Amino acid sequence: MNNLFHWLIYYIKCGVNILYSYINNNNFINQTSSNRGTTSQQKEKISKYLYKVHLQGSYYEMGKQYGKTMKRVLEKDVKTFIHFLRNNNDLYQRKIIEKYKRKTIFDSLLSYYEDNKKYFNPDIIEFTRGVSEGSEIEYNQLLYVNLFPDITDNHCILLSKIIENKRMNMRTLDLGYPQVSHSLIIFNPYTRENKTNKKQSNKYISLNPSIVFGVMTGISERNIFFGETYYDESLGELHYNGMPFHHISHEILKSCNNLEDAHTILQKCNRTSNLQLMVSEEQNAHIYLSSKDKLILEQNKENVESVTPNEQGNFKKNLHYLNSIENVIKEFIPRTKSGELHIMISYDNKIYVSVTSDVLQSYNNTFYEFSLDELFEKKTIK
Repeated sequence: MNNLFHWLIYYIKCGVNILYSYINNNNFINQTSSNRGTTSQQKEKISKYLYKVHLQGSYYEMGKQYGKTMKRVLEKDVKTFIHFLRNNNDLYQRKIIEKYKRKTIFDSLLSYYEDNKKYFNPDIIEFTRGVSEGSEIEYNQLLYVNLFPDITDNHCILLSKIIENKRMNMRTLDLGYPQVSHSLIIFNPYTRENKTNKKQSNKYISLNPSIVFGVMTGISERNIFFGETYYDESLGELHYNGMPFHHISHEILKSCNNLEDAHTILQKCNRTSNLQLMVSEEQNAHIYLSSKDKLILEQNKENVESVTPNEQGNFKKNLHYLNSIENVIKEFIPRTKSGELHIMISYDNKIYVSVTSDVLQSYNNTFYEFSLDELFEKKTIK
């Protein structure tokens, strides 16, 4: 009964937001200020459901920092999500292939994990272990949440376009999910060895639900932008043995200085099935069709886009609003009605972030503007 109530409320919220979008052409842009402190403070609450968190060190150390500083938020969000999974056990069990199916969705996810952990990005495994220790949340509970994206299909807009001689990147995330907080995490990864030798990896930013540690949407200090969406047509054999896209993205943002570097990583890694991946830099942008046995560079040009069939009409009808960042946020986004969970836009050395709240989904909600220089360099603002 609880699962029916959840989905009833969810679809009412979706319906209310669709109706509201017809009269909403004034999404507010909130220019975040560091006057409340310095950009070097570890955690800052931006809104009721959005936190900015700075981390540095090894992935285990960063996980431990994140677990400690976000402990109360993580406890609440993990509890919400575990309750959501338990109440929707039958629904999500249907998404598990027979090879991994066990008595409950939790047992099935662990079965999938045990068979595939050898393919996972070890940095993210270490990060999750650090979060578990720092927050004192059971490791398996964090695993359930972080394995969930691998059994779901999210349908999003990916867009990279030149506007007024500057590149704009956008990723919207549409995914049925309970109401949780989001974290804008600034990763500064290094080990004691590479810190001493000054071979520090790229700093990069991830926007995710607070309890999800892979990168669904992100950008690095090299202006490499990453986004992903499920591809509706079959690209090849459906396959579950490989590195999840949200683990690959960490490696791309951490290691890559250009699109050629990203292409090499995508070619060499063990991919899973049926995704579109967008990777962009200042000069160019790529969209790949990605499956276990295929990596197709579908779009390689100045402007690229990926839109699901259901959103094509609204997308094409409102392309003329892609002429300024203000019109993108205030006109284009609410009219396309994509981004129920979160939206990130990068433009002119800034990012704009919106997340879903109690009533308004991200495409109808306030956008928070952040300076990339401040986020990456952590300058003290007087």
